[in-house]
Amino acid sequence: MKCICSAWIKGISATLALVTILLAPVSCTSTPPEQEEEASTVVAESWQVGEHWQYSQQAIWGDIFIGLENVFGGGLEAQYISAYNLRTKERERFLEIDPHSVRAGAPSIYENLVVWSAADISEEQQDEFDWNVFLLDLDTGEVRQITDDQHVQMEPRIYGNTIVWLDNRHGTGERYPYPQPLDVYAYDLSTGEEKRITAATTVEGYSHPAVSGSFVVWTDSRHADPEVVRHATNEPDYNNEIYMYDLATDEERRVTDYPGNDRYPTVNGNRIVWLRQSGYREADVFVYDLETGQEAQVSHSSYATFHPAIYGDHIAWTDARVSKGNTTNDVVEIIVDQNTGKEERREPGADIYLHDLKTQQEVRLTSPLDTGFSLWVCPCIHSEFIVYMLDRQIGPITYAMRLE
Repeated sequence: MKCICSAWIKGISATLALVTILLAPVSCTSTPPEQEEEASTVVAESWQVGEHWQYSQQAIWGDIFIGLENVFGGGLEAQYISAYNLRTKERERFLEIDPHSVRAGAPSIYENLVVWSAADISEEQQDEFDWNVFLLDLDTGEVRQITDDQHVQMEPRIYGNTIVWLDNRHGTGERYPYPQPLDVYAYDLSTGEEKRITAATTVEGYSHPAVSGSFVVWTDSRHADPEVVRHATNEPDYNNEIYMYDLATDEERRVTDYPGNDRYPTVNGNRIVWLRQSGYREADVFVYDLETGQEAQVSHSSYATFHPAIYGDHIAWTDARVSKGNTTNDVVEIIVDQNTGKEERREPGADIYLHDLKTQQEVRLTSPLDTGFSLWVCPCIHSEFIVYMLDRQIGPITYAMRLE
């Protein structure tokens, strides 16, 4: 269930596969009475930002959306750190990256500052890439290298003067992100000081950290079975938990205490949202208030997937209830009930849903396409804007919407 917001662009040729799966009846979390009816669909303006963009969960600040723009011809010909003004709908390419000598990750933005990770691939072997964190000032165009360690520093996020990232310098020395776990490091731009904020190397490598104000959150595997967390599957037996570190007080807090798999956290203000799994394809979105210490369930479909997003009172997520969990864009599943022998065809599909914490109302932001393959995924939200993508085998298309 790895979020594809920053996944590598897929091949150009699309192949439709049929997969037959034998399953016993699936038991999903029951829907509470107040949400038994299908959520209404928002009628709001949406528009296309561009094709082949990669972006993080912290890719919008105010009106500006930042991403890694991939340009294809006969192959991947160029990459740019590009900014898109969601109000004027104008794009500006700030930094060109040679895809033949540098591999770059999806950027994150705070005000005029952008961070991303990159590795020199011109001479090194793939299993030995030395990823580092870089900073771009959109006002001056100045680029600054933040890390210079001979290990992996990836998935950076920025808020205020703080940059956080995943780091494997205390790991086994093997290729990122296998095997887990990693650490979280923080860098203070005002002092130039770097700090390890995890006491032990227990951070899950398939997720990423998030930061808001002085709060840093991540997925932690210290309570999981070490033999389970070595495998890149989507099992609830991982028993990952969500942890938070307050840079202002130098205190760590365990946010969740659930026997299953809690992962993919993000934070805004005093609220943390994440995905909680109850089965292989069964998951819902939860929220935790750091001020009150209260945890609440947000979604009730049991088919939430990928990384949720939060800004203010709005929580957005990818929900695959329409396909009962099939989010593989080139696979049609044939599900066979072991008890009845009845076959069910499941085409891939997912929508973007939005929950208002004030009104406790849930709405669907996307609608099916005429093609029947409507895989809307990976929302990113800030201010009144939300960005998401249509995942396709020939490459994703990024869309934006202004919330009413």
